[in-house]
Amino acid sequence: MTKVPKRLGVKFNLKQTPQLQPADILPIFQRWIQEHTVPGMLIDVIDYKHVLEGPGVVLVADEADYAYDLGEGHPGLHYVRKRDLPDSLPAAIRLCFQHALQAARALEAEAPGDLVFDFASAKFSFLDRMRYRNRPSIFAAVQAEVADIVAGIYGAPVEVTRVNDDPRRLFALRARLRDGQINLDEIAGRLSCSPEIA
Repeated sequence: MTKVPKRLGVKFNLKQTPQLQPADILPIFQRWIQEHTVPGMLIDVIDYKHVLEGPGVVLVADEADYAYDLGEGHPGLHYVRKRDLPDSLPAAIRLCFQHALQAARALEAEAPGDLVFDFASAKFSFLDRMRYRNRPSIFAAVQAEVADIVAGIYGAPVEVTRVNDDPRRLFALRARLRDGQINLDEIAGRLSCSPEIA
């Protein structure tokens, strides 16, 4: 069984450049703290908008971070679990996917028609350079397992690729549905029924 990384991230990119600016996300995340909109012990909002292609606006929670992430020139919702990950990779990926999906859907609801996420594709970041160096051998070792896990979430086959080949960068994978057809309510239902993350 593949080891669970120390930290694990899931990001959904936006389909298009929105009218809503990163500065507009700040009050949304601040309100989320008051209203407990997303899971976790929500603590603070940090503004990194000045960092080129950086983390953007980050909603910090005790066990995870939610970010309106501007990385790689693709704005999106990035959930990073910092601690208390489940002991198995399938459960860890499902947990992070579930929380990222919930946050992205909540953000879409803040600006309907403007913030539209590509839920048929998800980026998985393995933030653990000791266990997951960005090498072809690591990709070969985990590709099939990650594809099976994510296909189980979507209920359909996915293609898993490396996000980049630069060994200096973090190991990250992109999973994309082969047919592009998804039902978010069915996905959320499958995740909520999973005994590993209940």
